[in-house]
Amino acid sequence: MGDGLYSLSASQHGLISREQALRQGLSPGEWRWLSQSDDWRRVYAGVYRRVGAPETWEQALMAGCLATDAIASHGAAGALWRLPEVERRLEVTIPQGRRVVVKGFEVHRTRFLQPVDRTHRSGIPVTSLARTVIDVSLDVPGLAPVLVDHVLAKRKVPLALLANRLAAMGTQGRSGTRDLLQMLEERKGRKRHVDSGLQRELERIALHGYRDGLRAVFRVPGPPVQRADALPGRRVPPGGCGVRGFSSSPKGTPTSSYEHHSTLSAWAGDQVRNLELFGDGWFIVPLTKIEIVDPVRLVMLMARIINKAEARRLR
Repeated sequence: MGDGLYSLSASQHGLISREQALRQGLSPGEWRWLSQSDDWRRVYAGVYRRVGAPETWEQALMAGCLATDAIASHGAAGALWRLPEVERRLEVTIPQGRRVVVKGFEVHRTRFLQPVDRTHRSGIPVTSLARTVIDVSLDVPGLAPVLVDHVLAKRKVPLALLANRLAAMGTQGRSGTRDLLQMLEERKGRKRHVDSGLQRELERIALHGYRDGLRAVFRVPGPPVQRADALPGRRVPPGGCGVRGFSSSPKGTPTSSYEHHSTLSAWAGDQVRNLELFGDGWFIVPLTKIEIVDPVRLVMLMARIINKAEARRLR
């Protein structure tokens, strides 16, 4: 076995396929000798693992890709891209017309997978980050805002690219595509995207409270929560929301956690930011995860704060 095959197997988590070996110049007889030697162990038909190579999740995923000529996708791709809250699974995608079964794998089929939707991660063929976000968002709709906000906040994928790839895939007959399109549309024009589960939960609670009939309590004609970039000329701290009351005076609800305020510099930066917001006429209502545990109480508390502030303004 030549150095080229050893290098190839090393780049593939200790794996090699018969097809690859023959392309590298091995004869069928040499491959038969190699596959029967003590240095290699069969994983799947035509796929062998070098003895001594660590048996990892990545190796198992790579073996499935080699055995089926597939590409890692969905939960597997999400794990390779280190997307938040994505469960690590053995999942691959193959063209629509093919049929394969691999023990322990979930096999997806697609009619549309262009070169731009393919790449490699840790030596494993995988869907691009944009395609992965779309696939997982459609497969697990509850994760869609988490993944979209994450890649936008970290500037890993432009919003325009997500919209482009979703449109290229086509939306007719695809469950969840309308909601995902609407989510992308809502994020257009924002100057800042915040990767914060706490903020998303705060927004969800406030908006649900509004939709459930509490608009009279909030005393506002529209939804009580707006993102920072939806409030012209207003600056809201990262991880916070603008709360729109009846008055024109802005309210800020920065969500706080020890993770983001555990250093002196982070805490000091918050104080400087708050002083600037106070100078712009804001008042700040700090919230933590503790307050979000009881959504009904939180909505009523925020309504009371807003109404008290409004009453003082009208005096």
